[in-house]
Amino acid sequence: MARQKGIFKITGTIGDINFYITKGVGYARKAGGGFNGHAIRTQASMQRVRENASEFGHCSTVKKQFRLALLPFMSAVQDKKFHSRLMQLFLQLKTLDTVSERGNRRVYRGLQTAKGKHLLRRFELTPPSAILDALYRNAFFDWDTQTLHIANFNTSHFKAPLTATHLGITLGILDFNFDTLQYSLVVSPTAFLDVDTETTSFDLTPEVVEPPSYRGIAVLGFSYYEIIANEVYGLETLRGVRIIDVI
Repeated sequence: MARQKGIFKITGTIGDINFYITKGVGYARKAGGGFNGHAIRTQASMQRVRENASEFGHCSTVKKQFRLALLPFMSAVQDKKFHSRLMQLFLQLKTLDTVSERGNRRVYRGLQTAKGKHLLRRFELTPPSAILDALYRNAFFDWDTQTLHIANFNTSHFKAPLTATHLGITLGILDFNFDTLQYSLVVSPTAFLDVDTETTSFDLTPEVVEPPSYRGIAVLGFSYYEIIANEVYGLETLRGVRIIDVI
């Protein structure tokens, strides 16, 4: 590889030399070498590359649909690392598929294992939060009734945004088919607690209660609100979402 000299630097290929610019510095190198599409598709030595690409594409598709399924909870959450963290989760889950041949391992088979369900259950949808931790510690969820009971929760223990008047807490039940990628999401009415509320207990139940047909995932979300004369305004700060159980 050689550097380009002179005032004007070019990019492209002339003859068998590639010209390109990186960080303002021009380089030239002999064309050829490396991978190409035909070699990856046909050569035996590229078999592992094809297998990895196939499984990566599968995990990427699952990630996209799973993110869309949780959009009502995640749309306003700002977390630049969420997509990469979620992708890493699904890559881990597909490696737990010990039934399929390499290149065809699938996320849904990984979730049929105890470890797979454990990885999904402990996955942090949003960064750690003292509010989520407190809610989770004081929560009991019953899959038969799909009721989340939260006991002895105190909103006054947490510093609220300046304009916030209430903390809103919502339960979601996601029924997700990790094979076909079909899903449904039902949510509970939001419980609004005054930011100065001391110890209180409350229940959250979805408006429609049906046993999950596929993989049931219970999700808990919170956000701060400003409520003025019965008008509810969502705030863009201090939002959090957590998986509380998986069946």
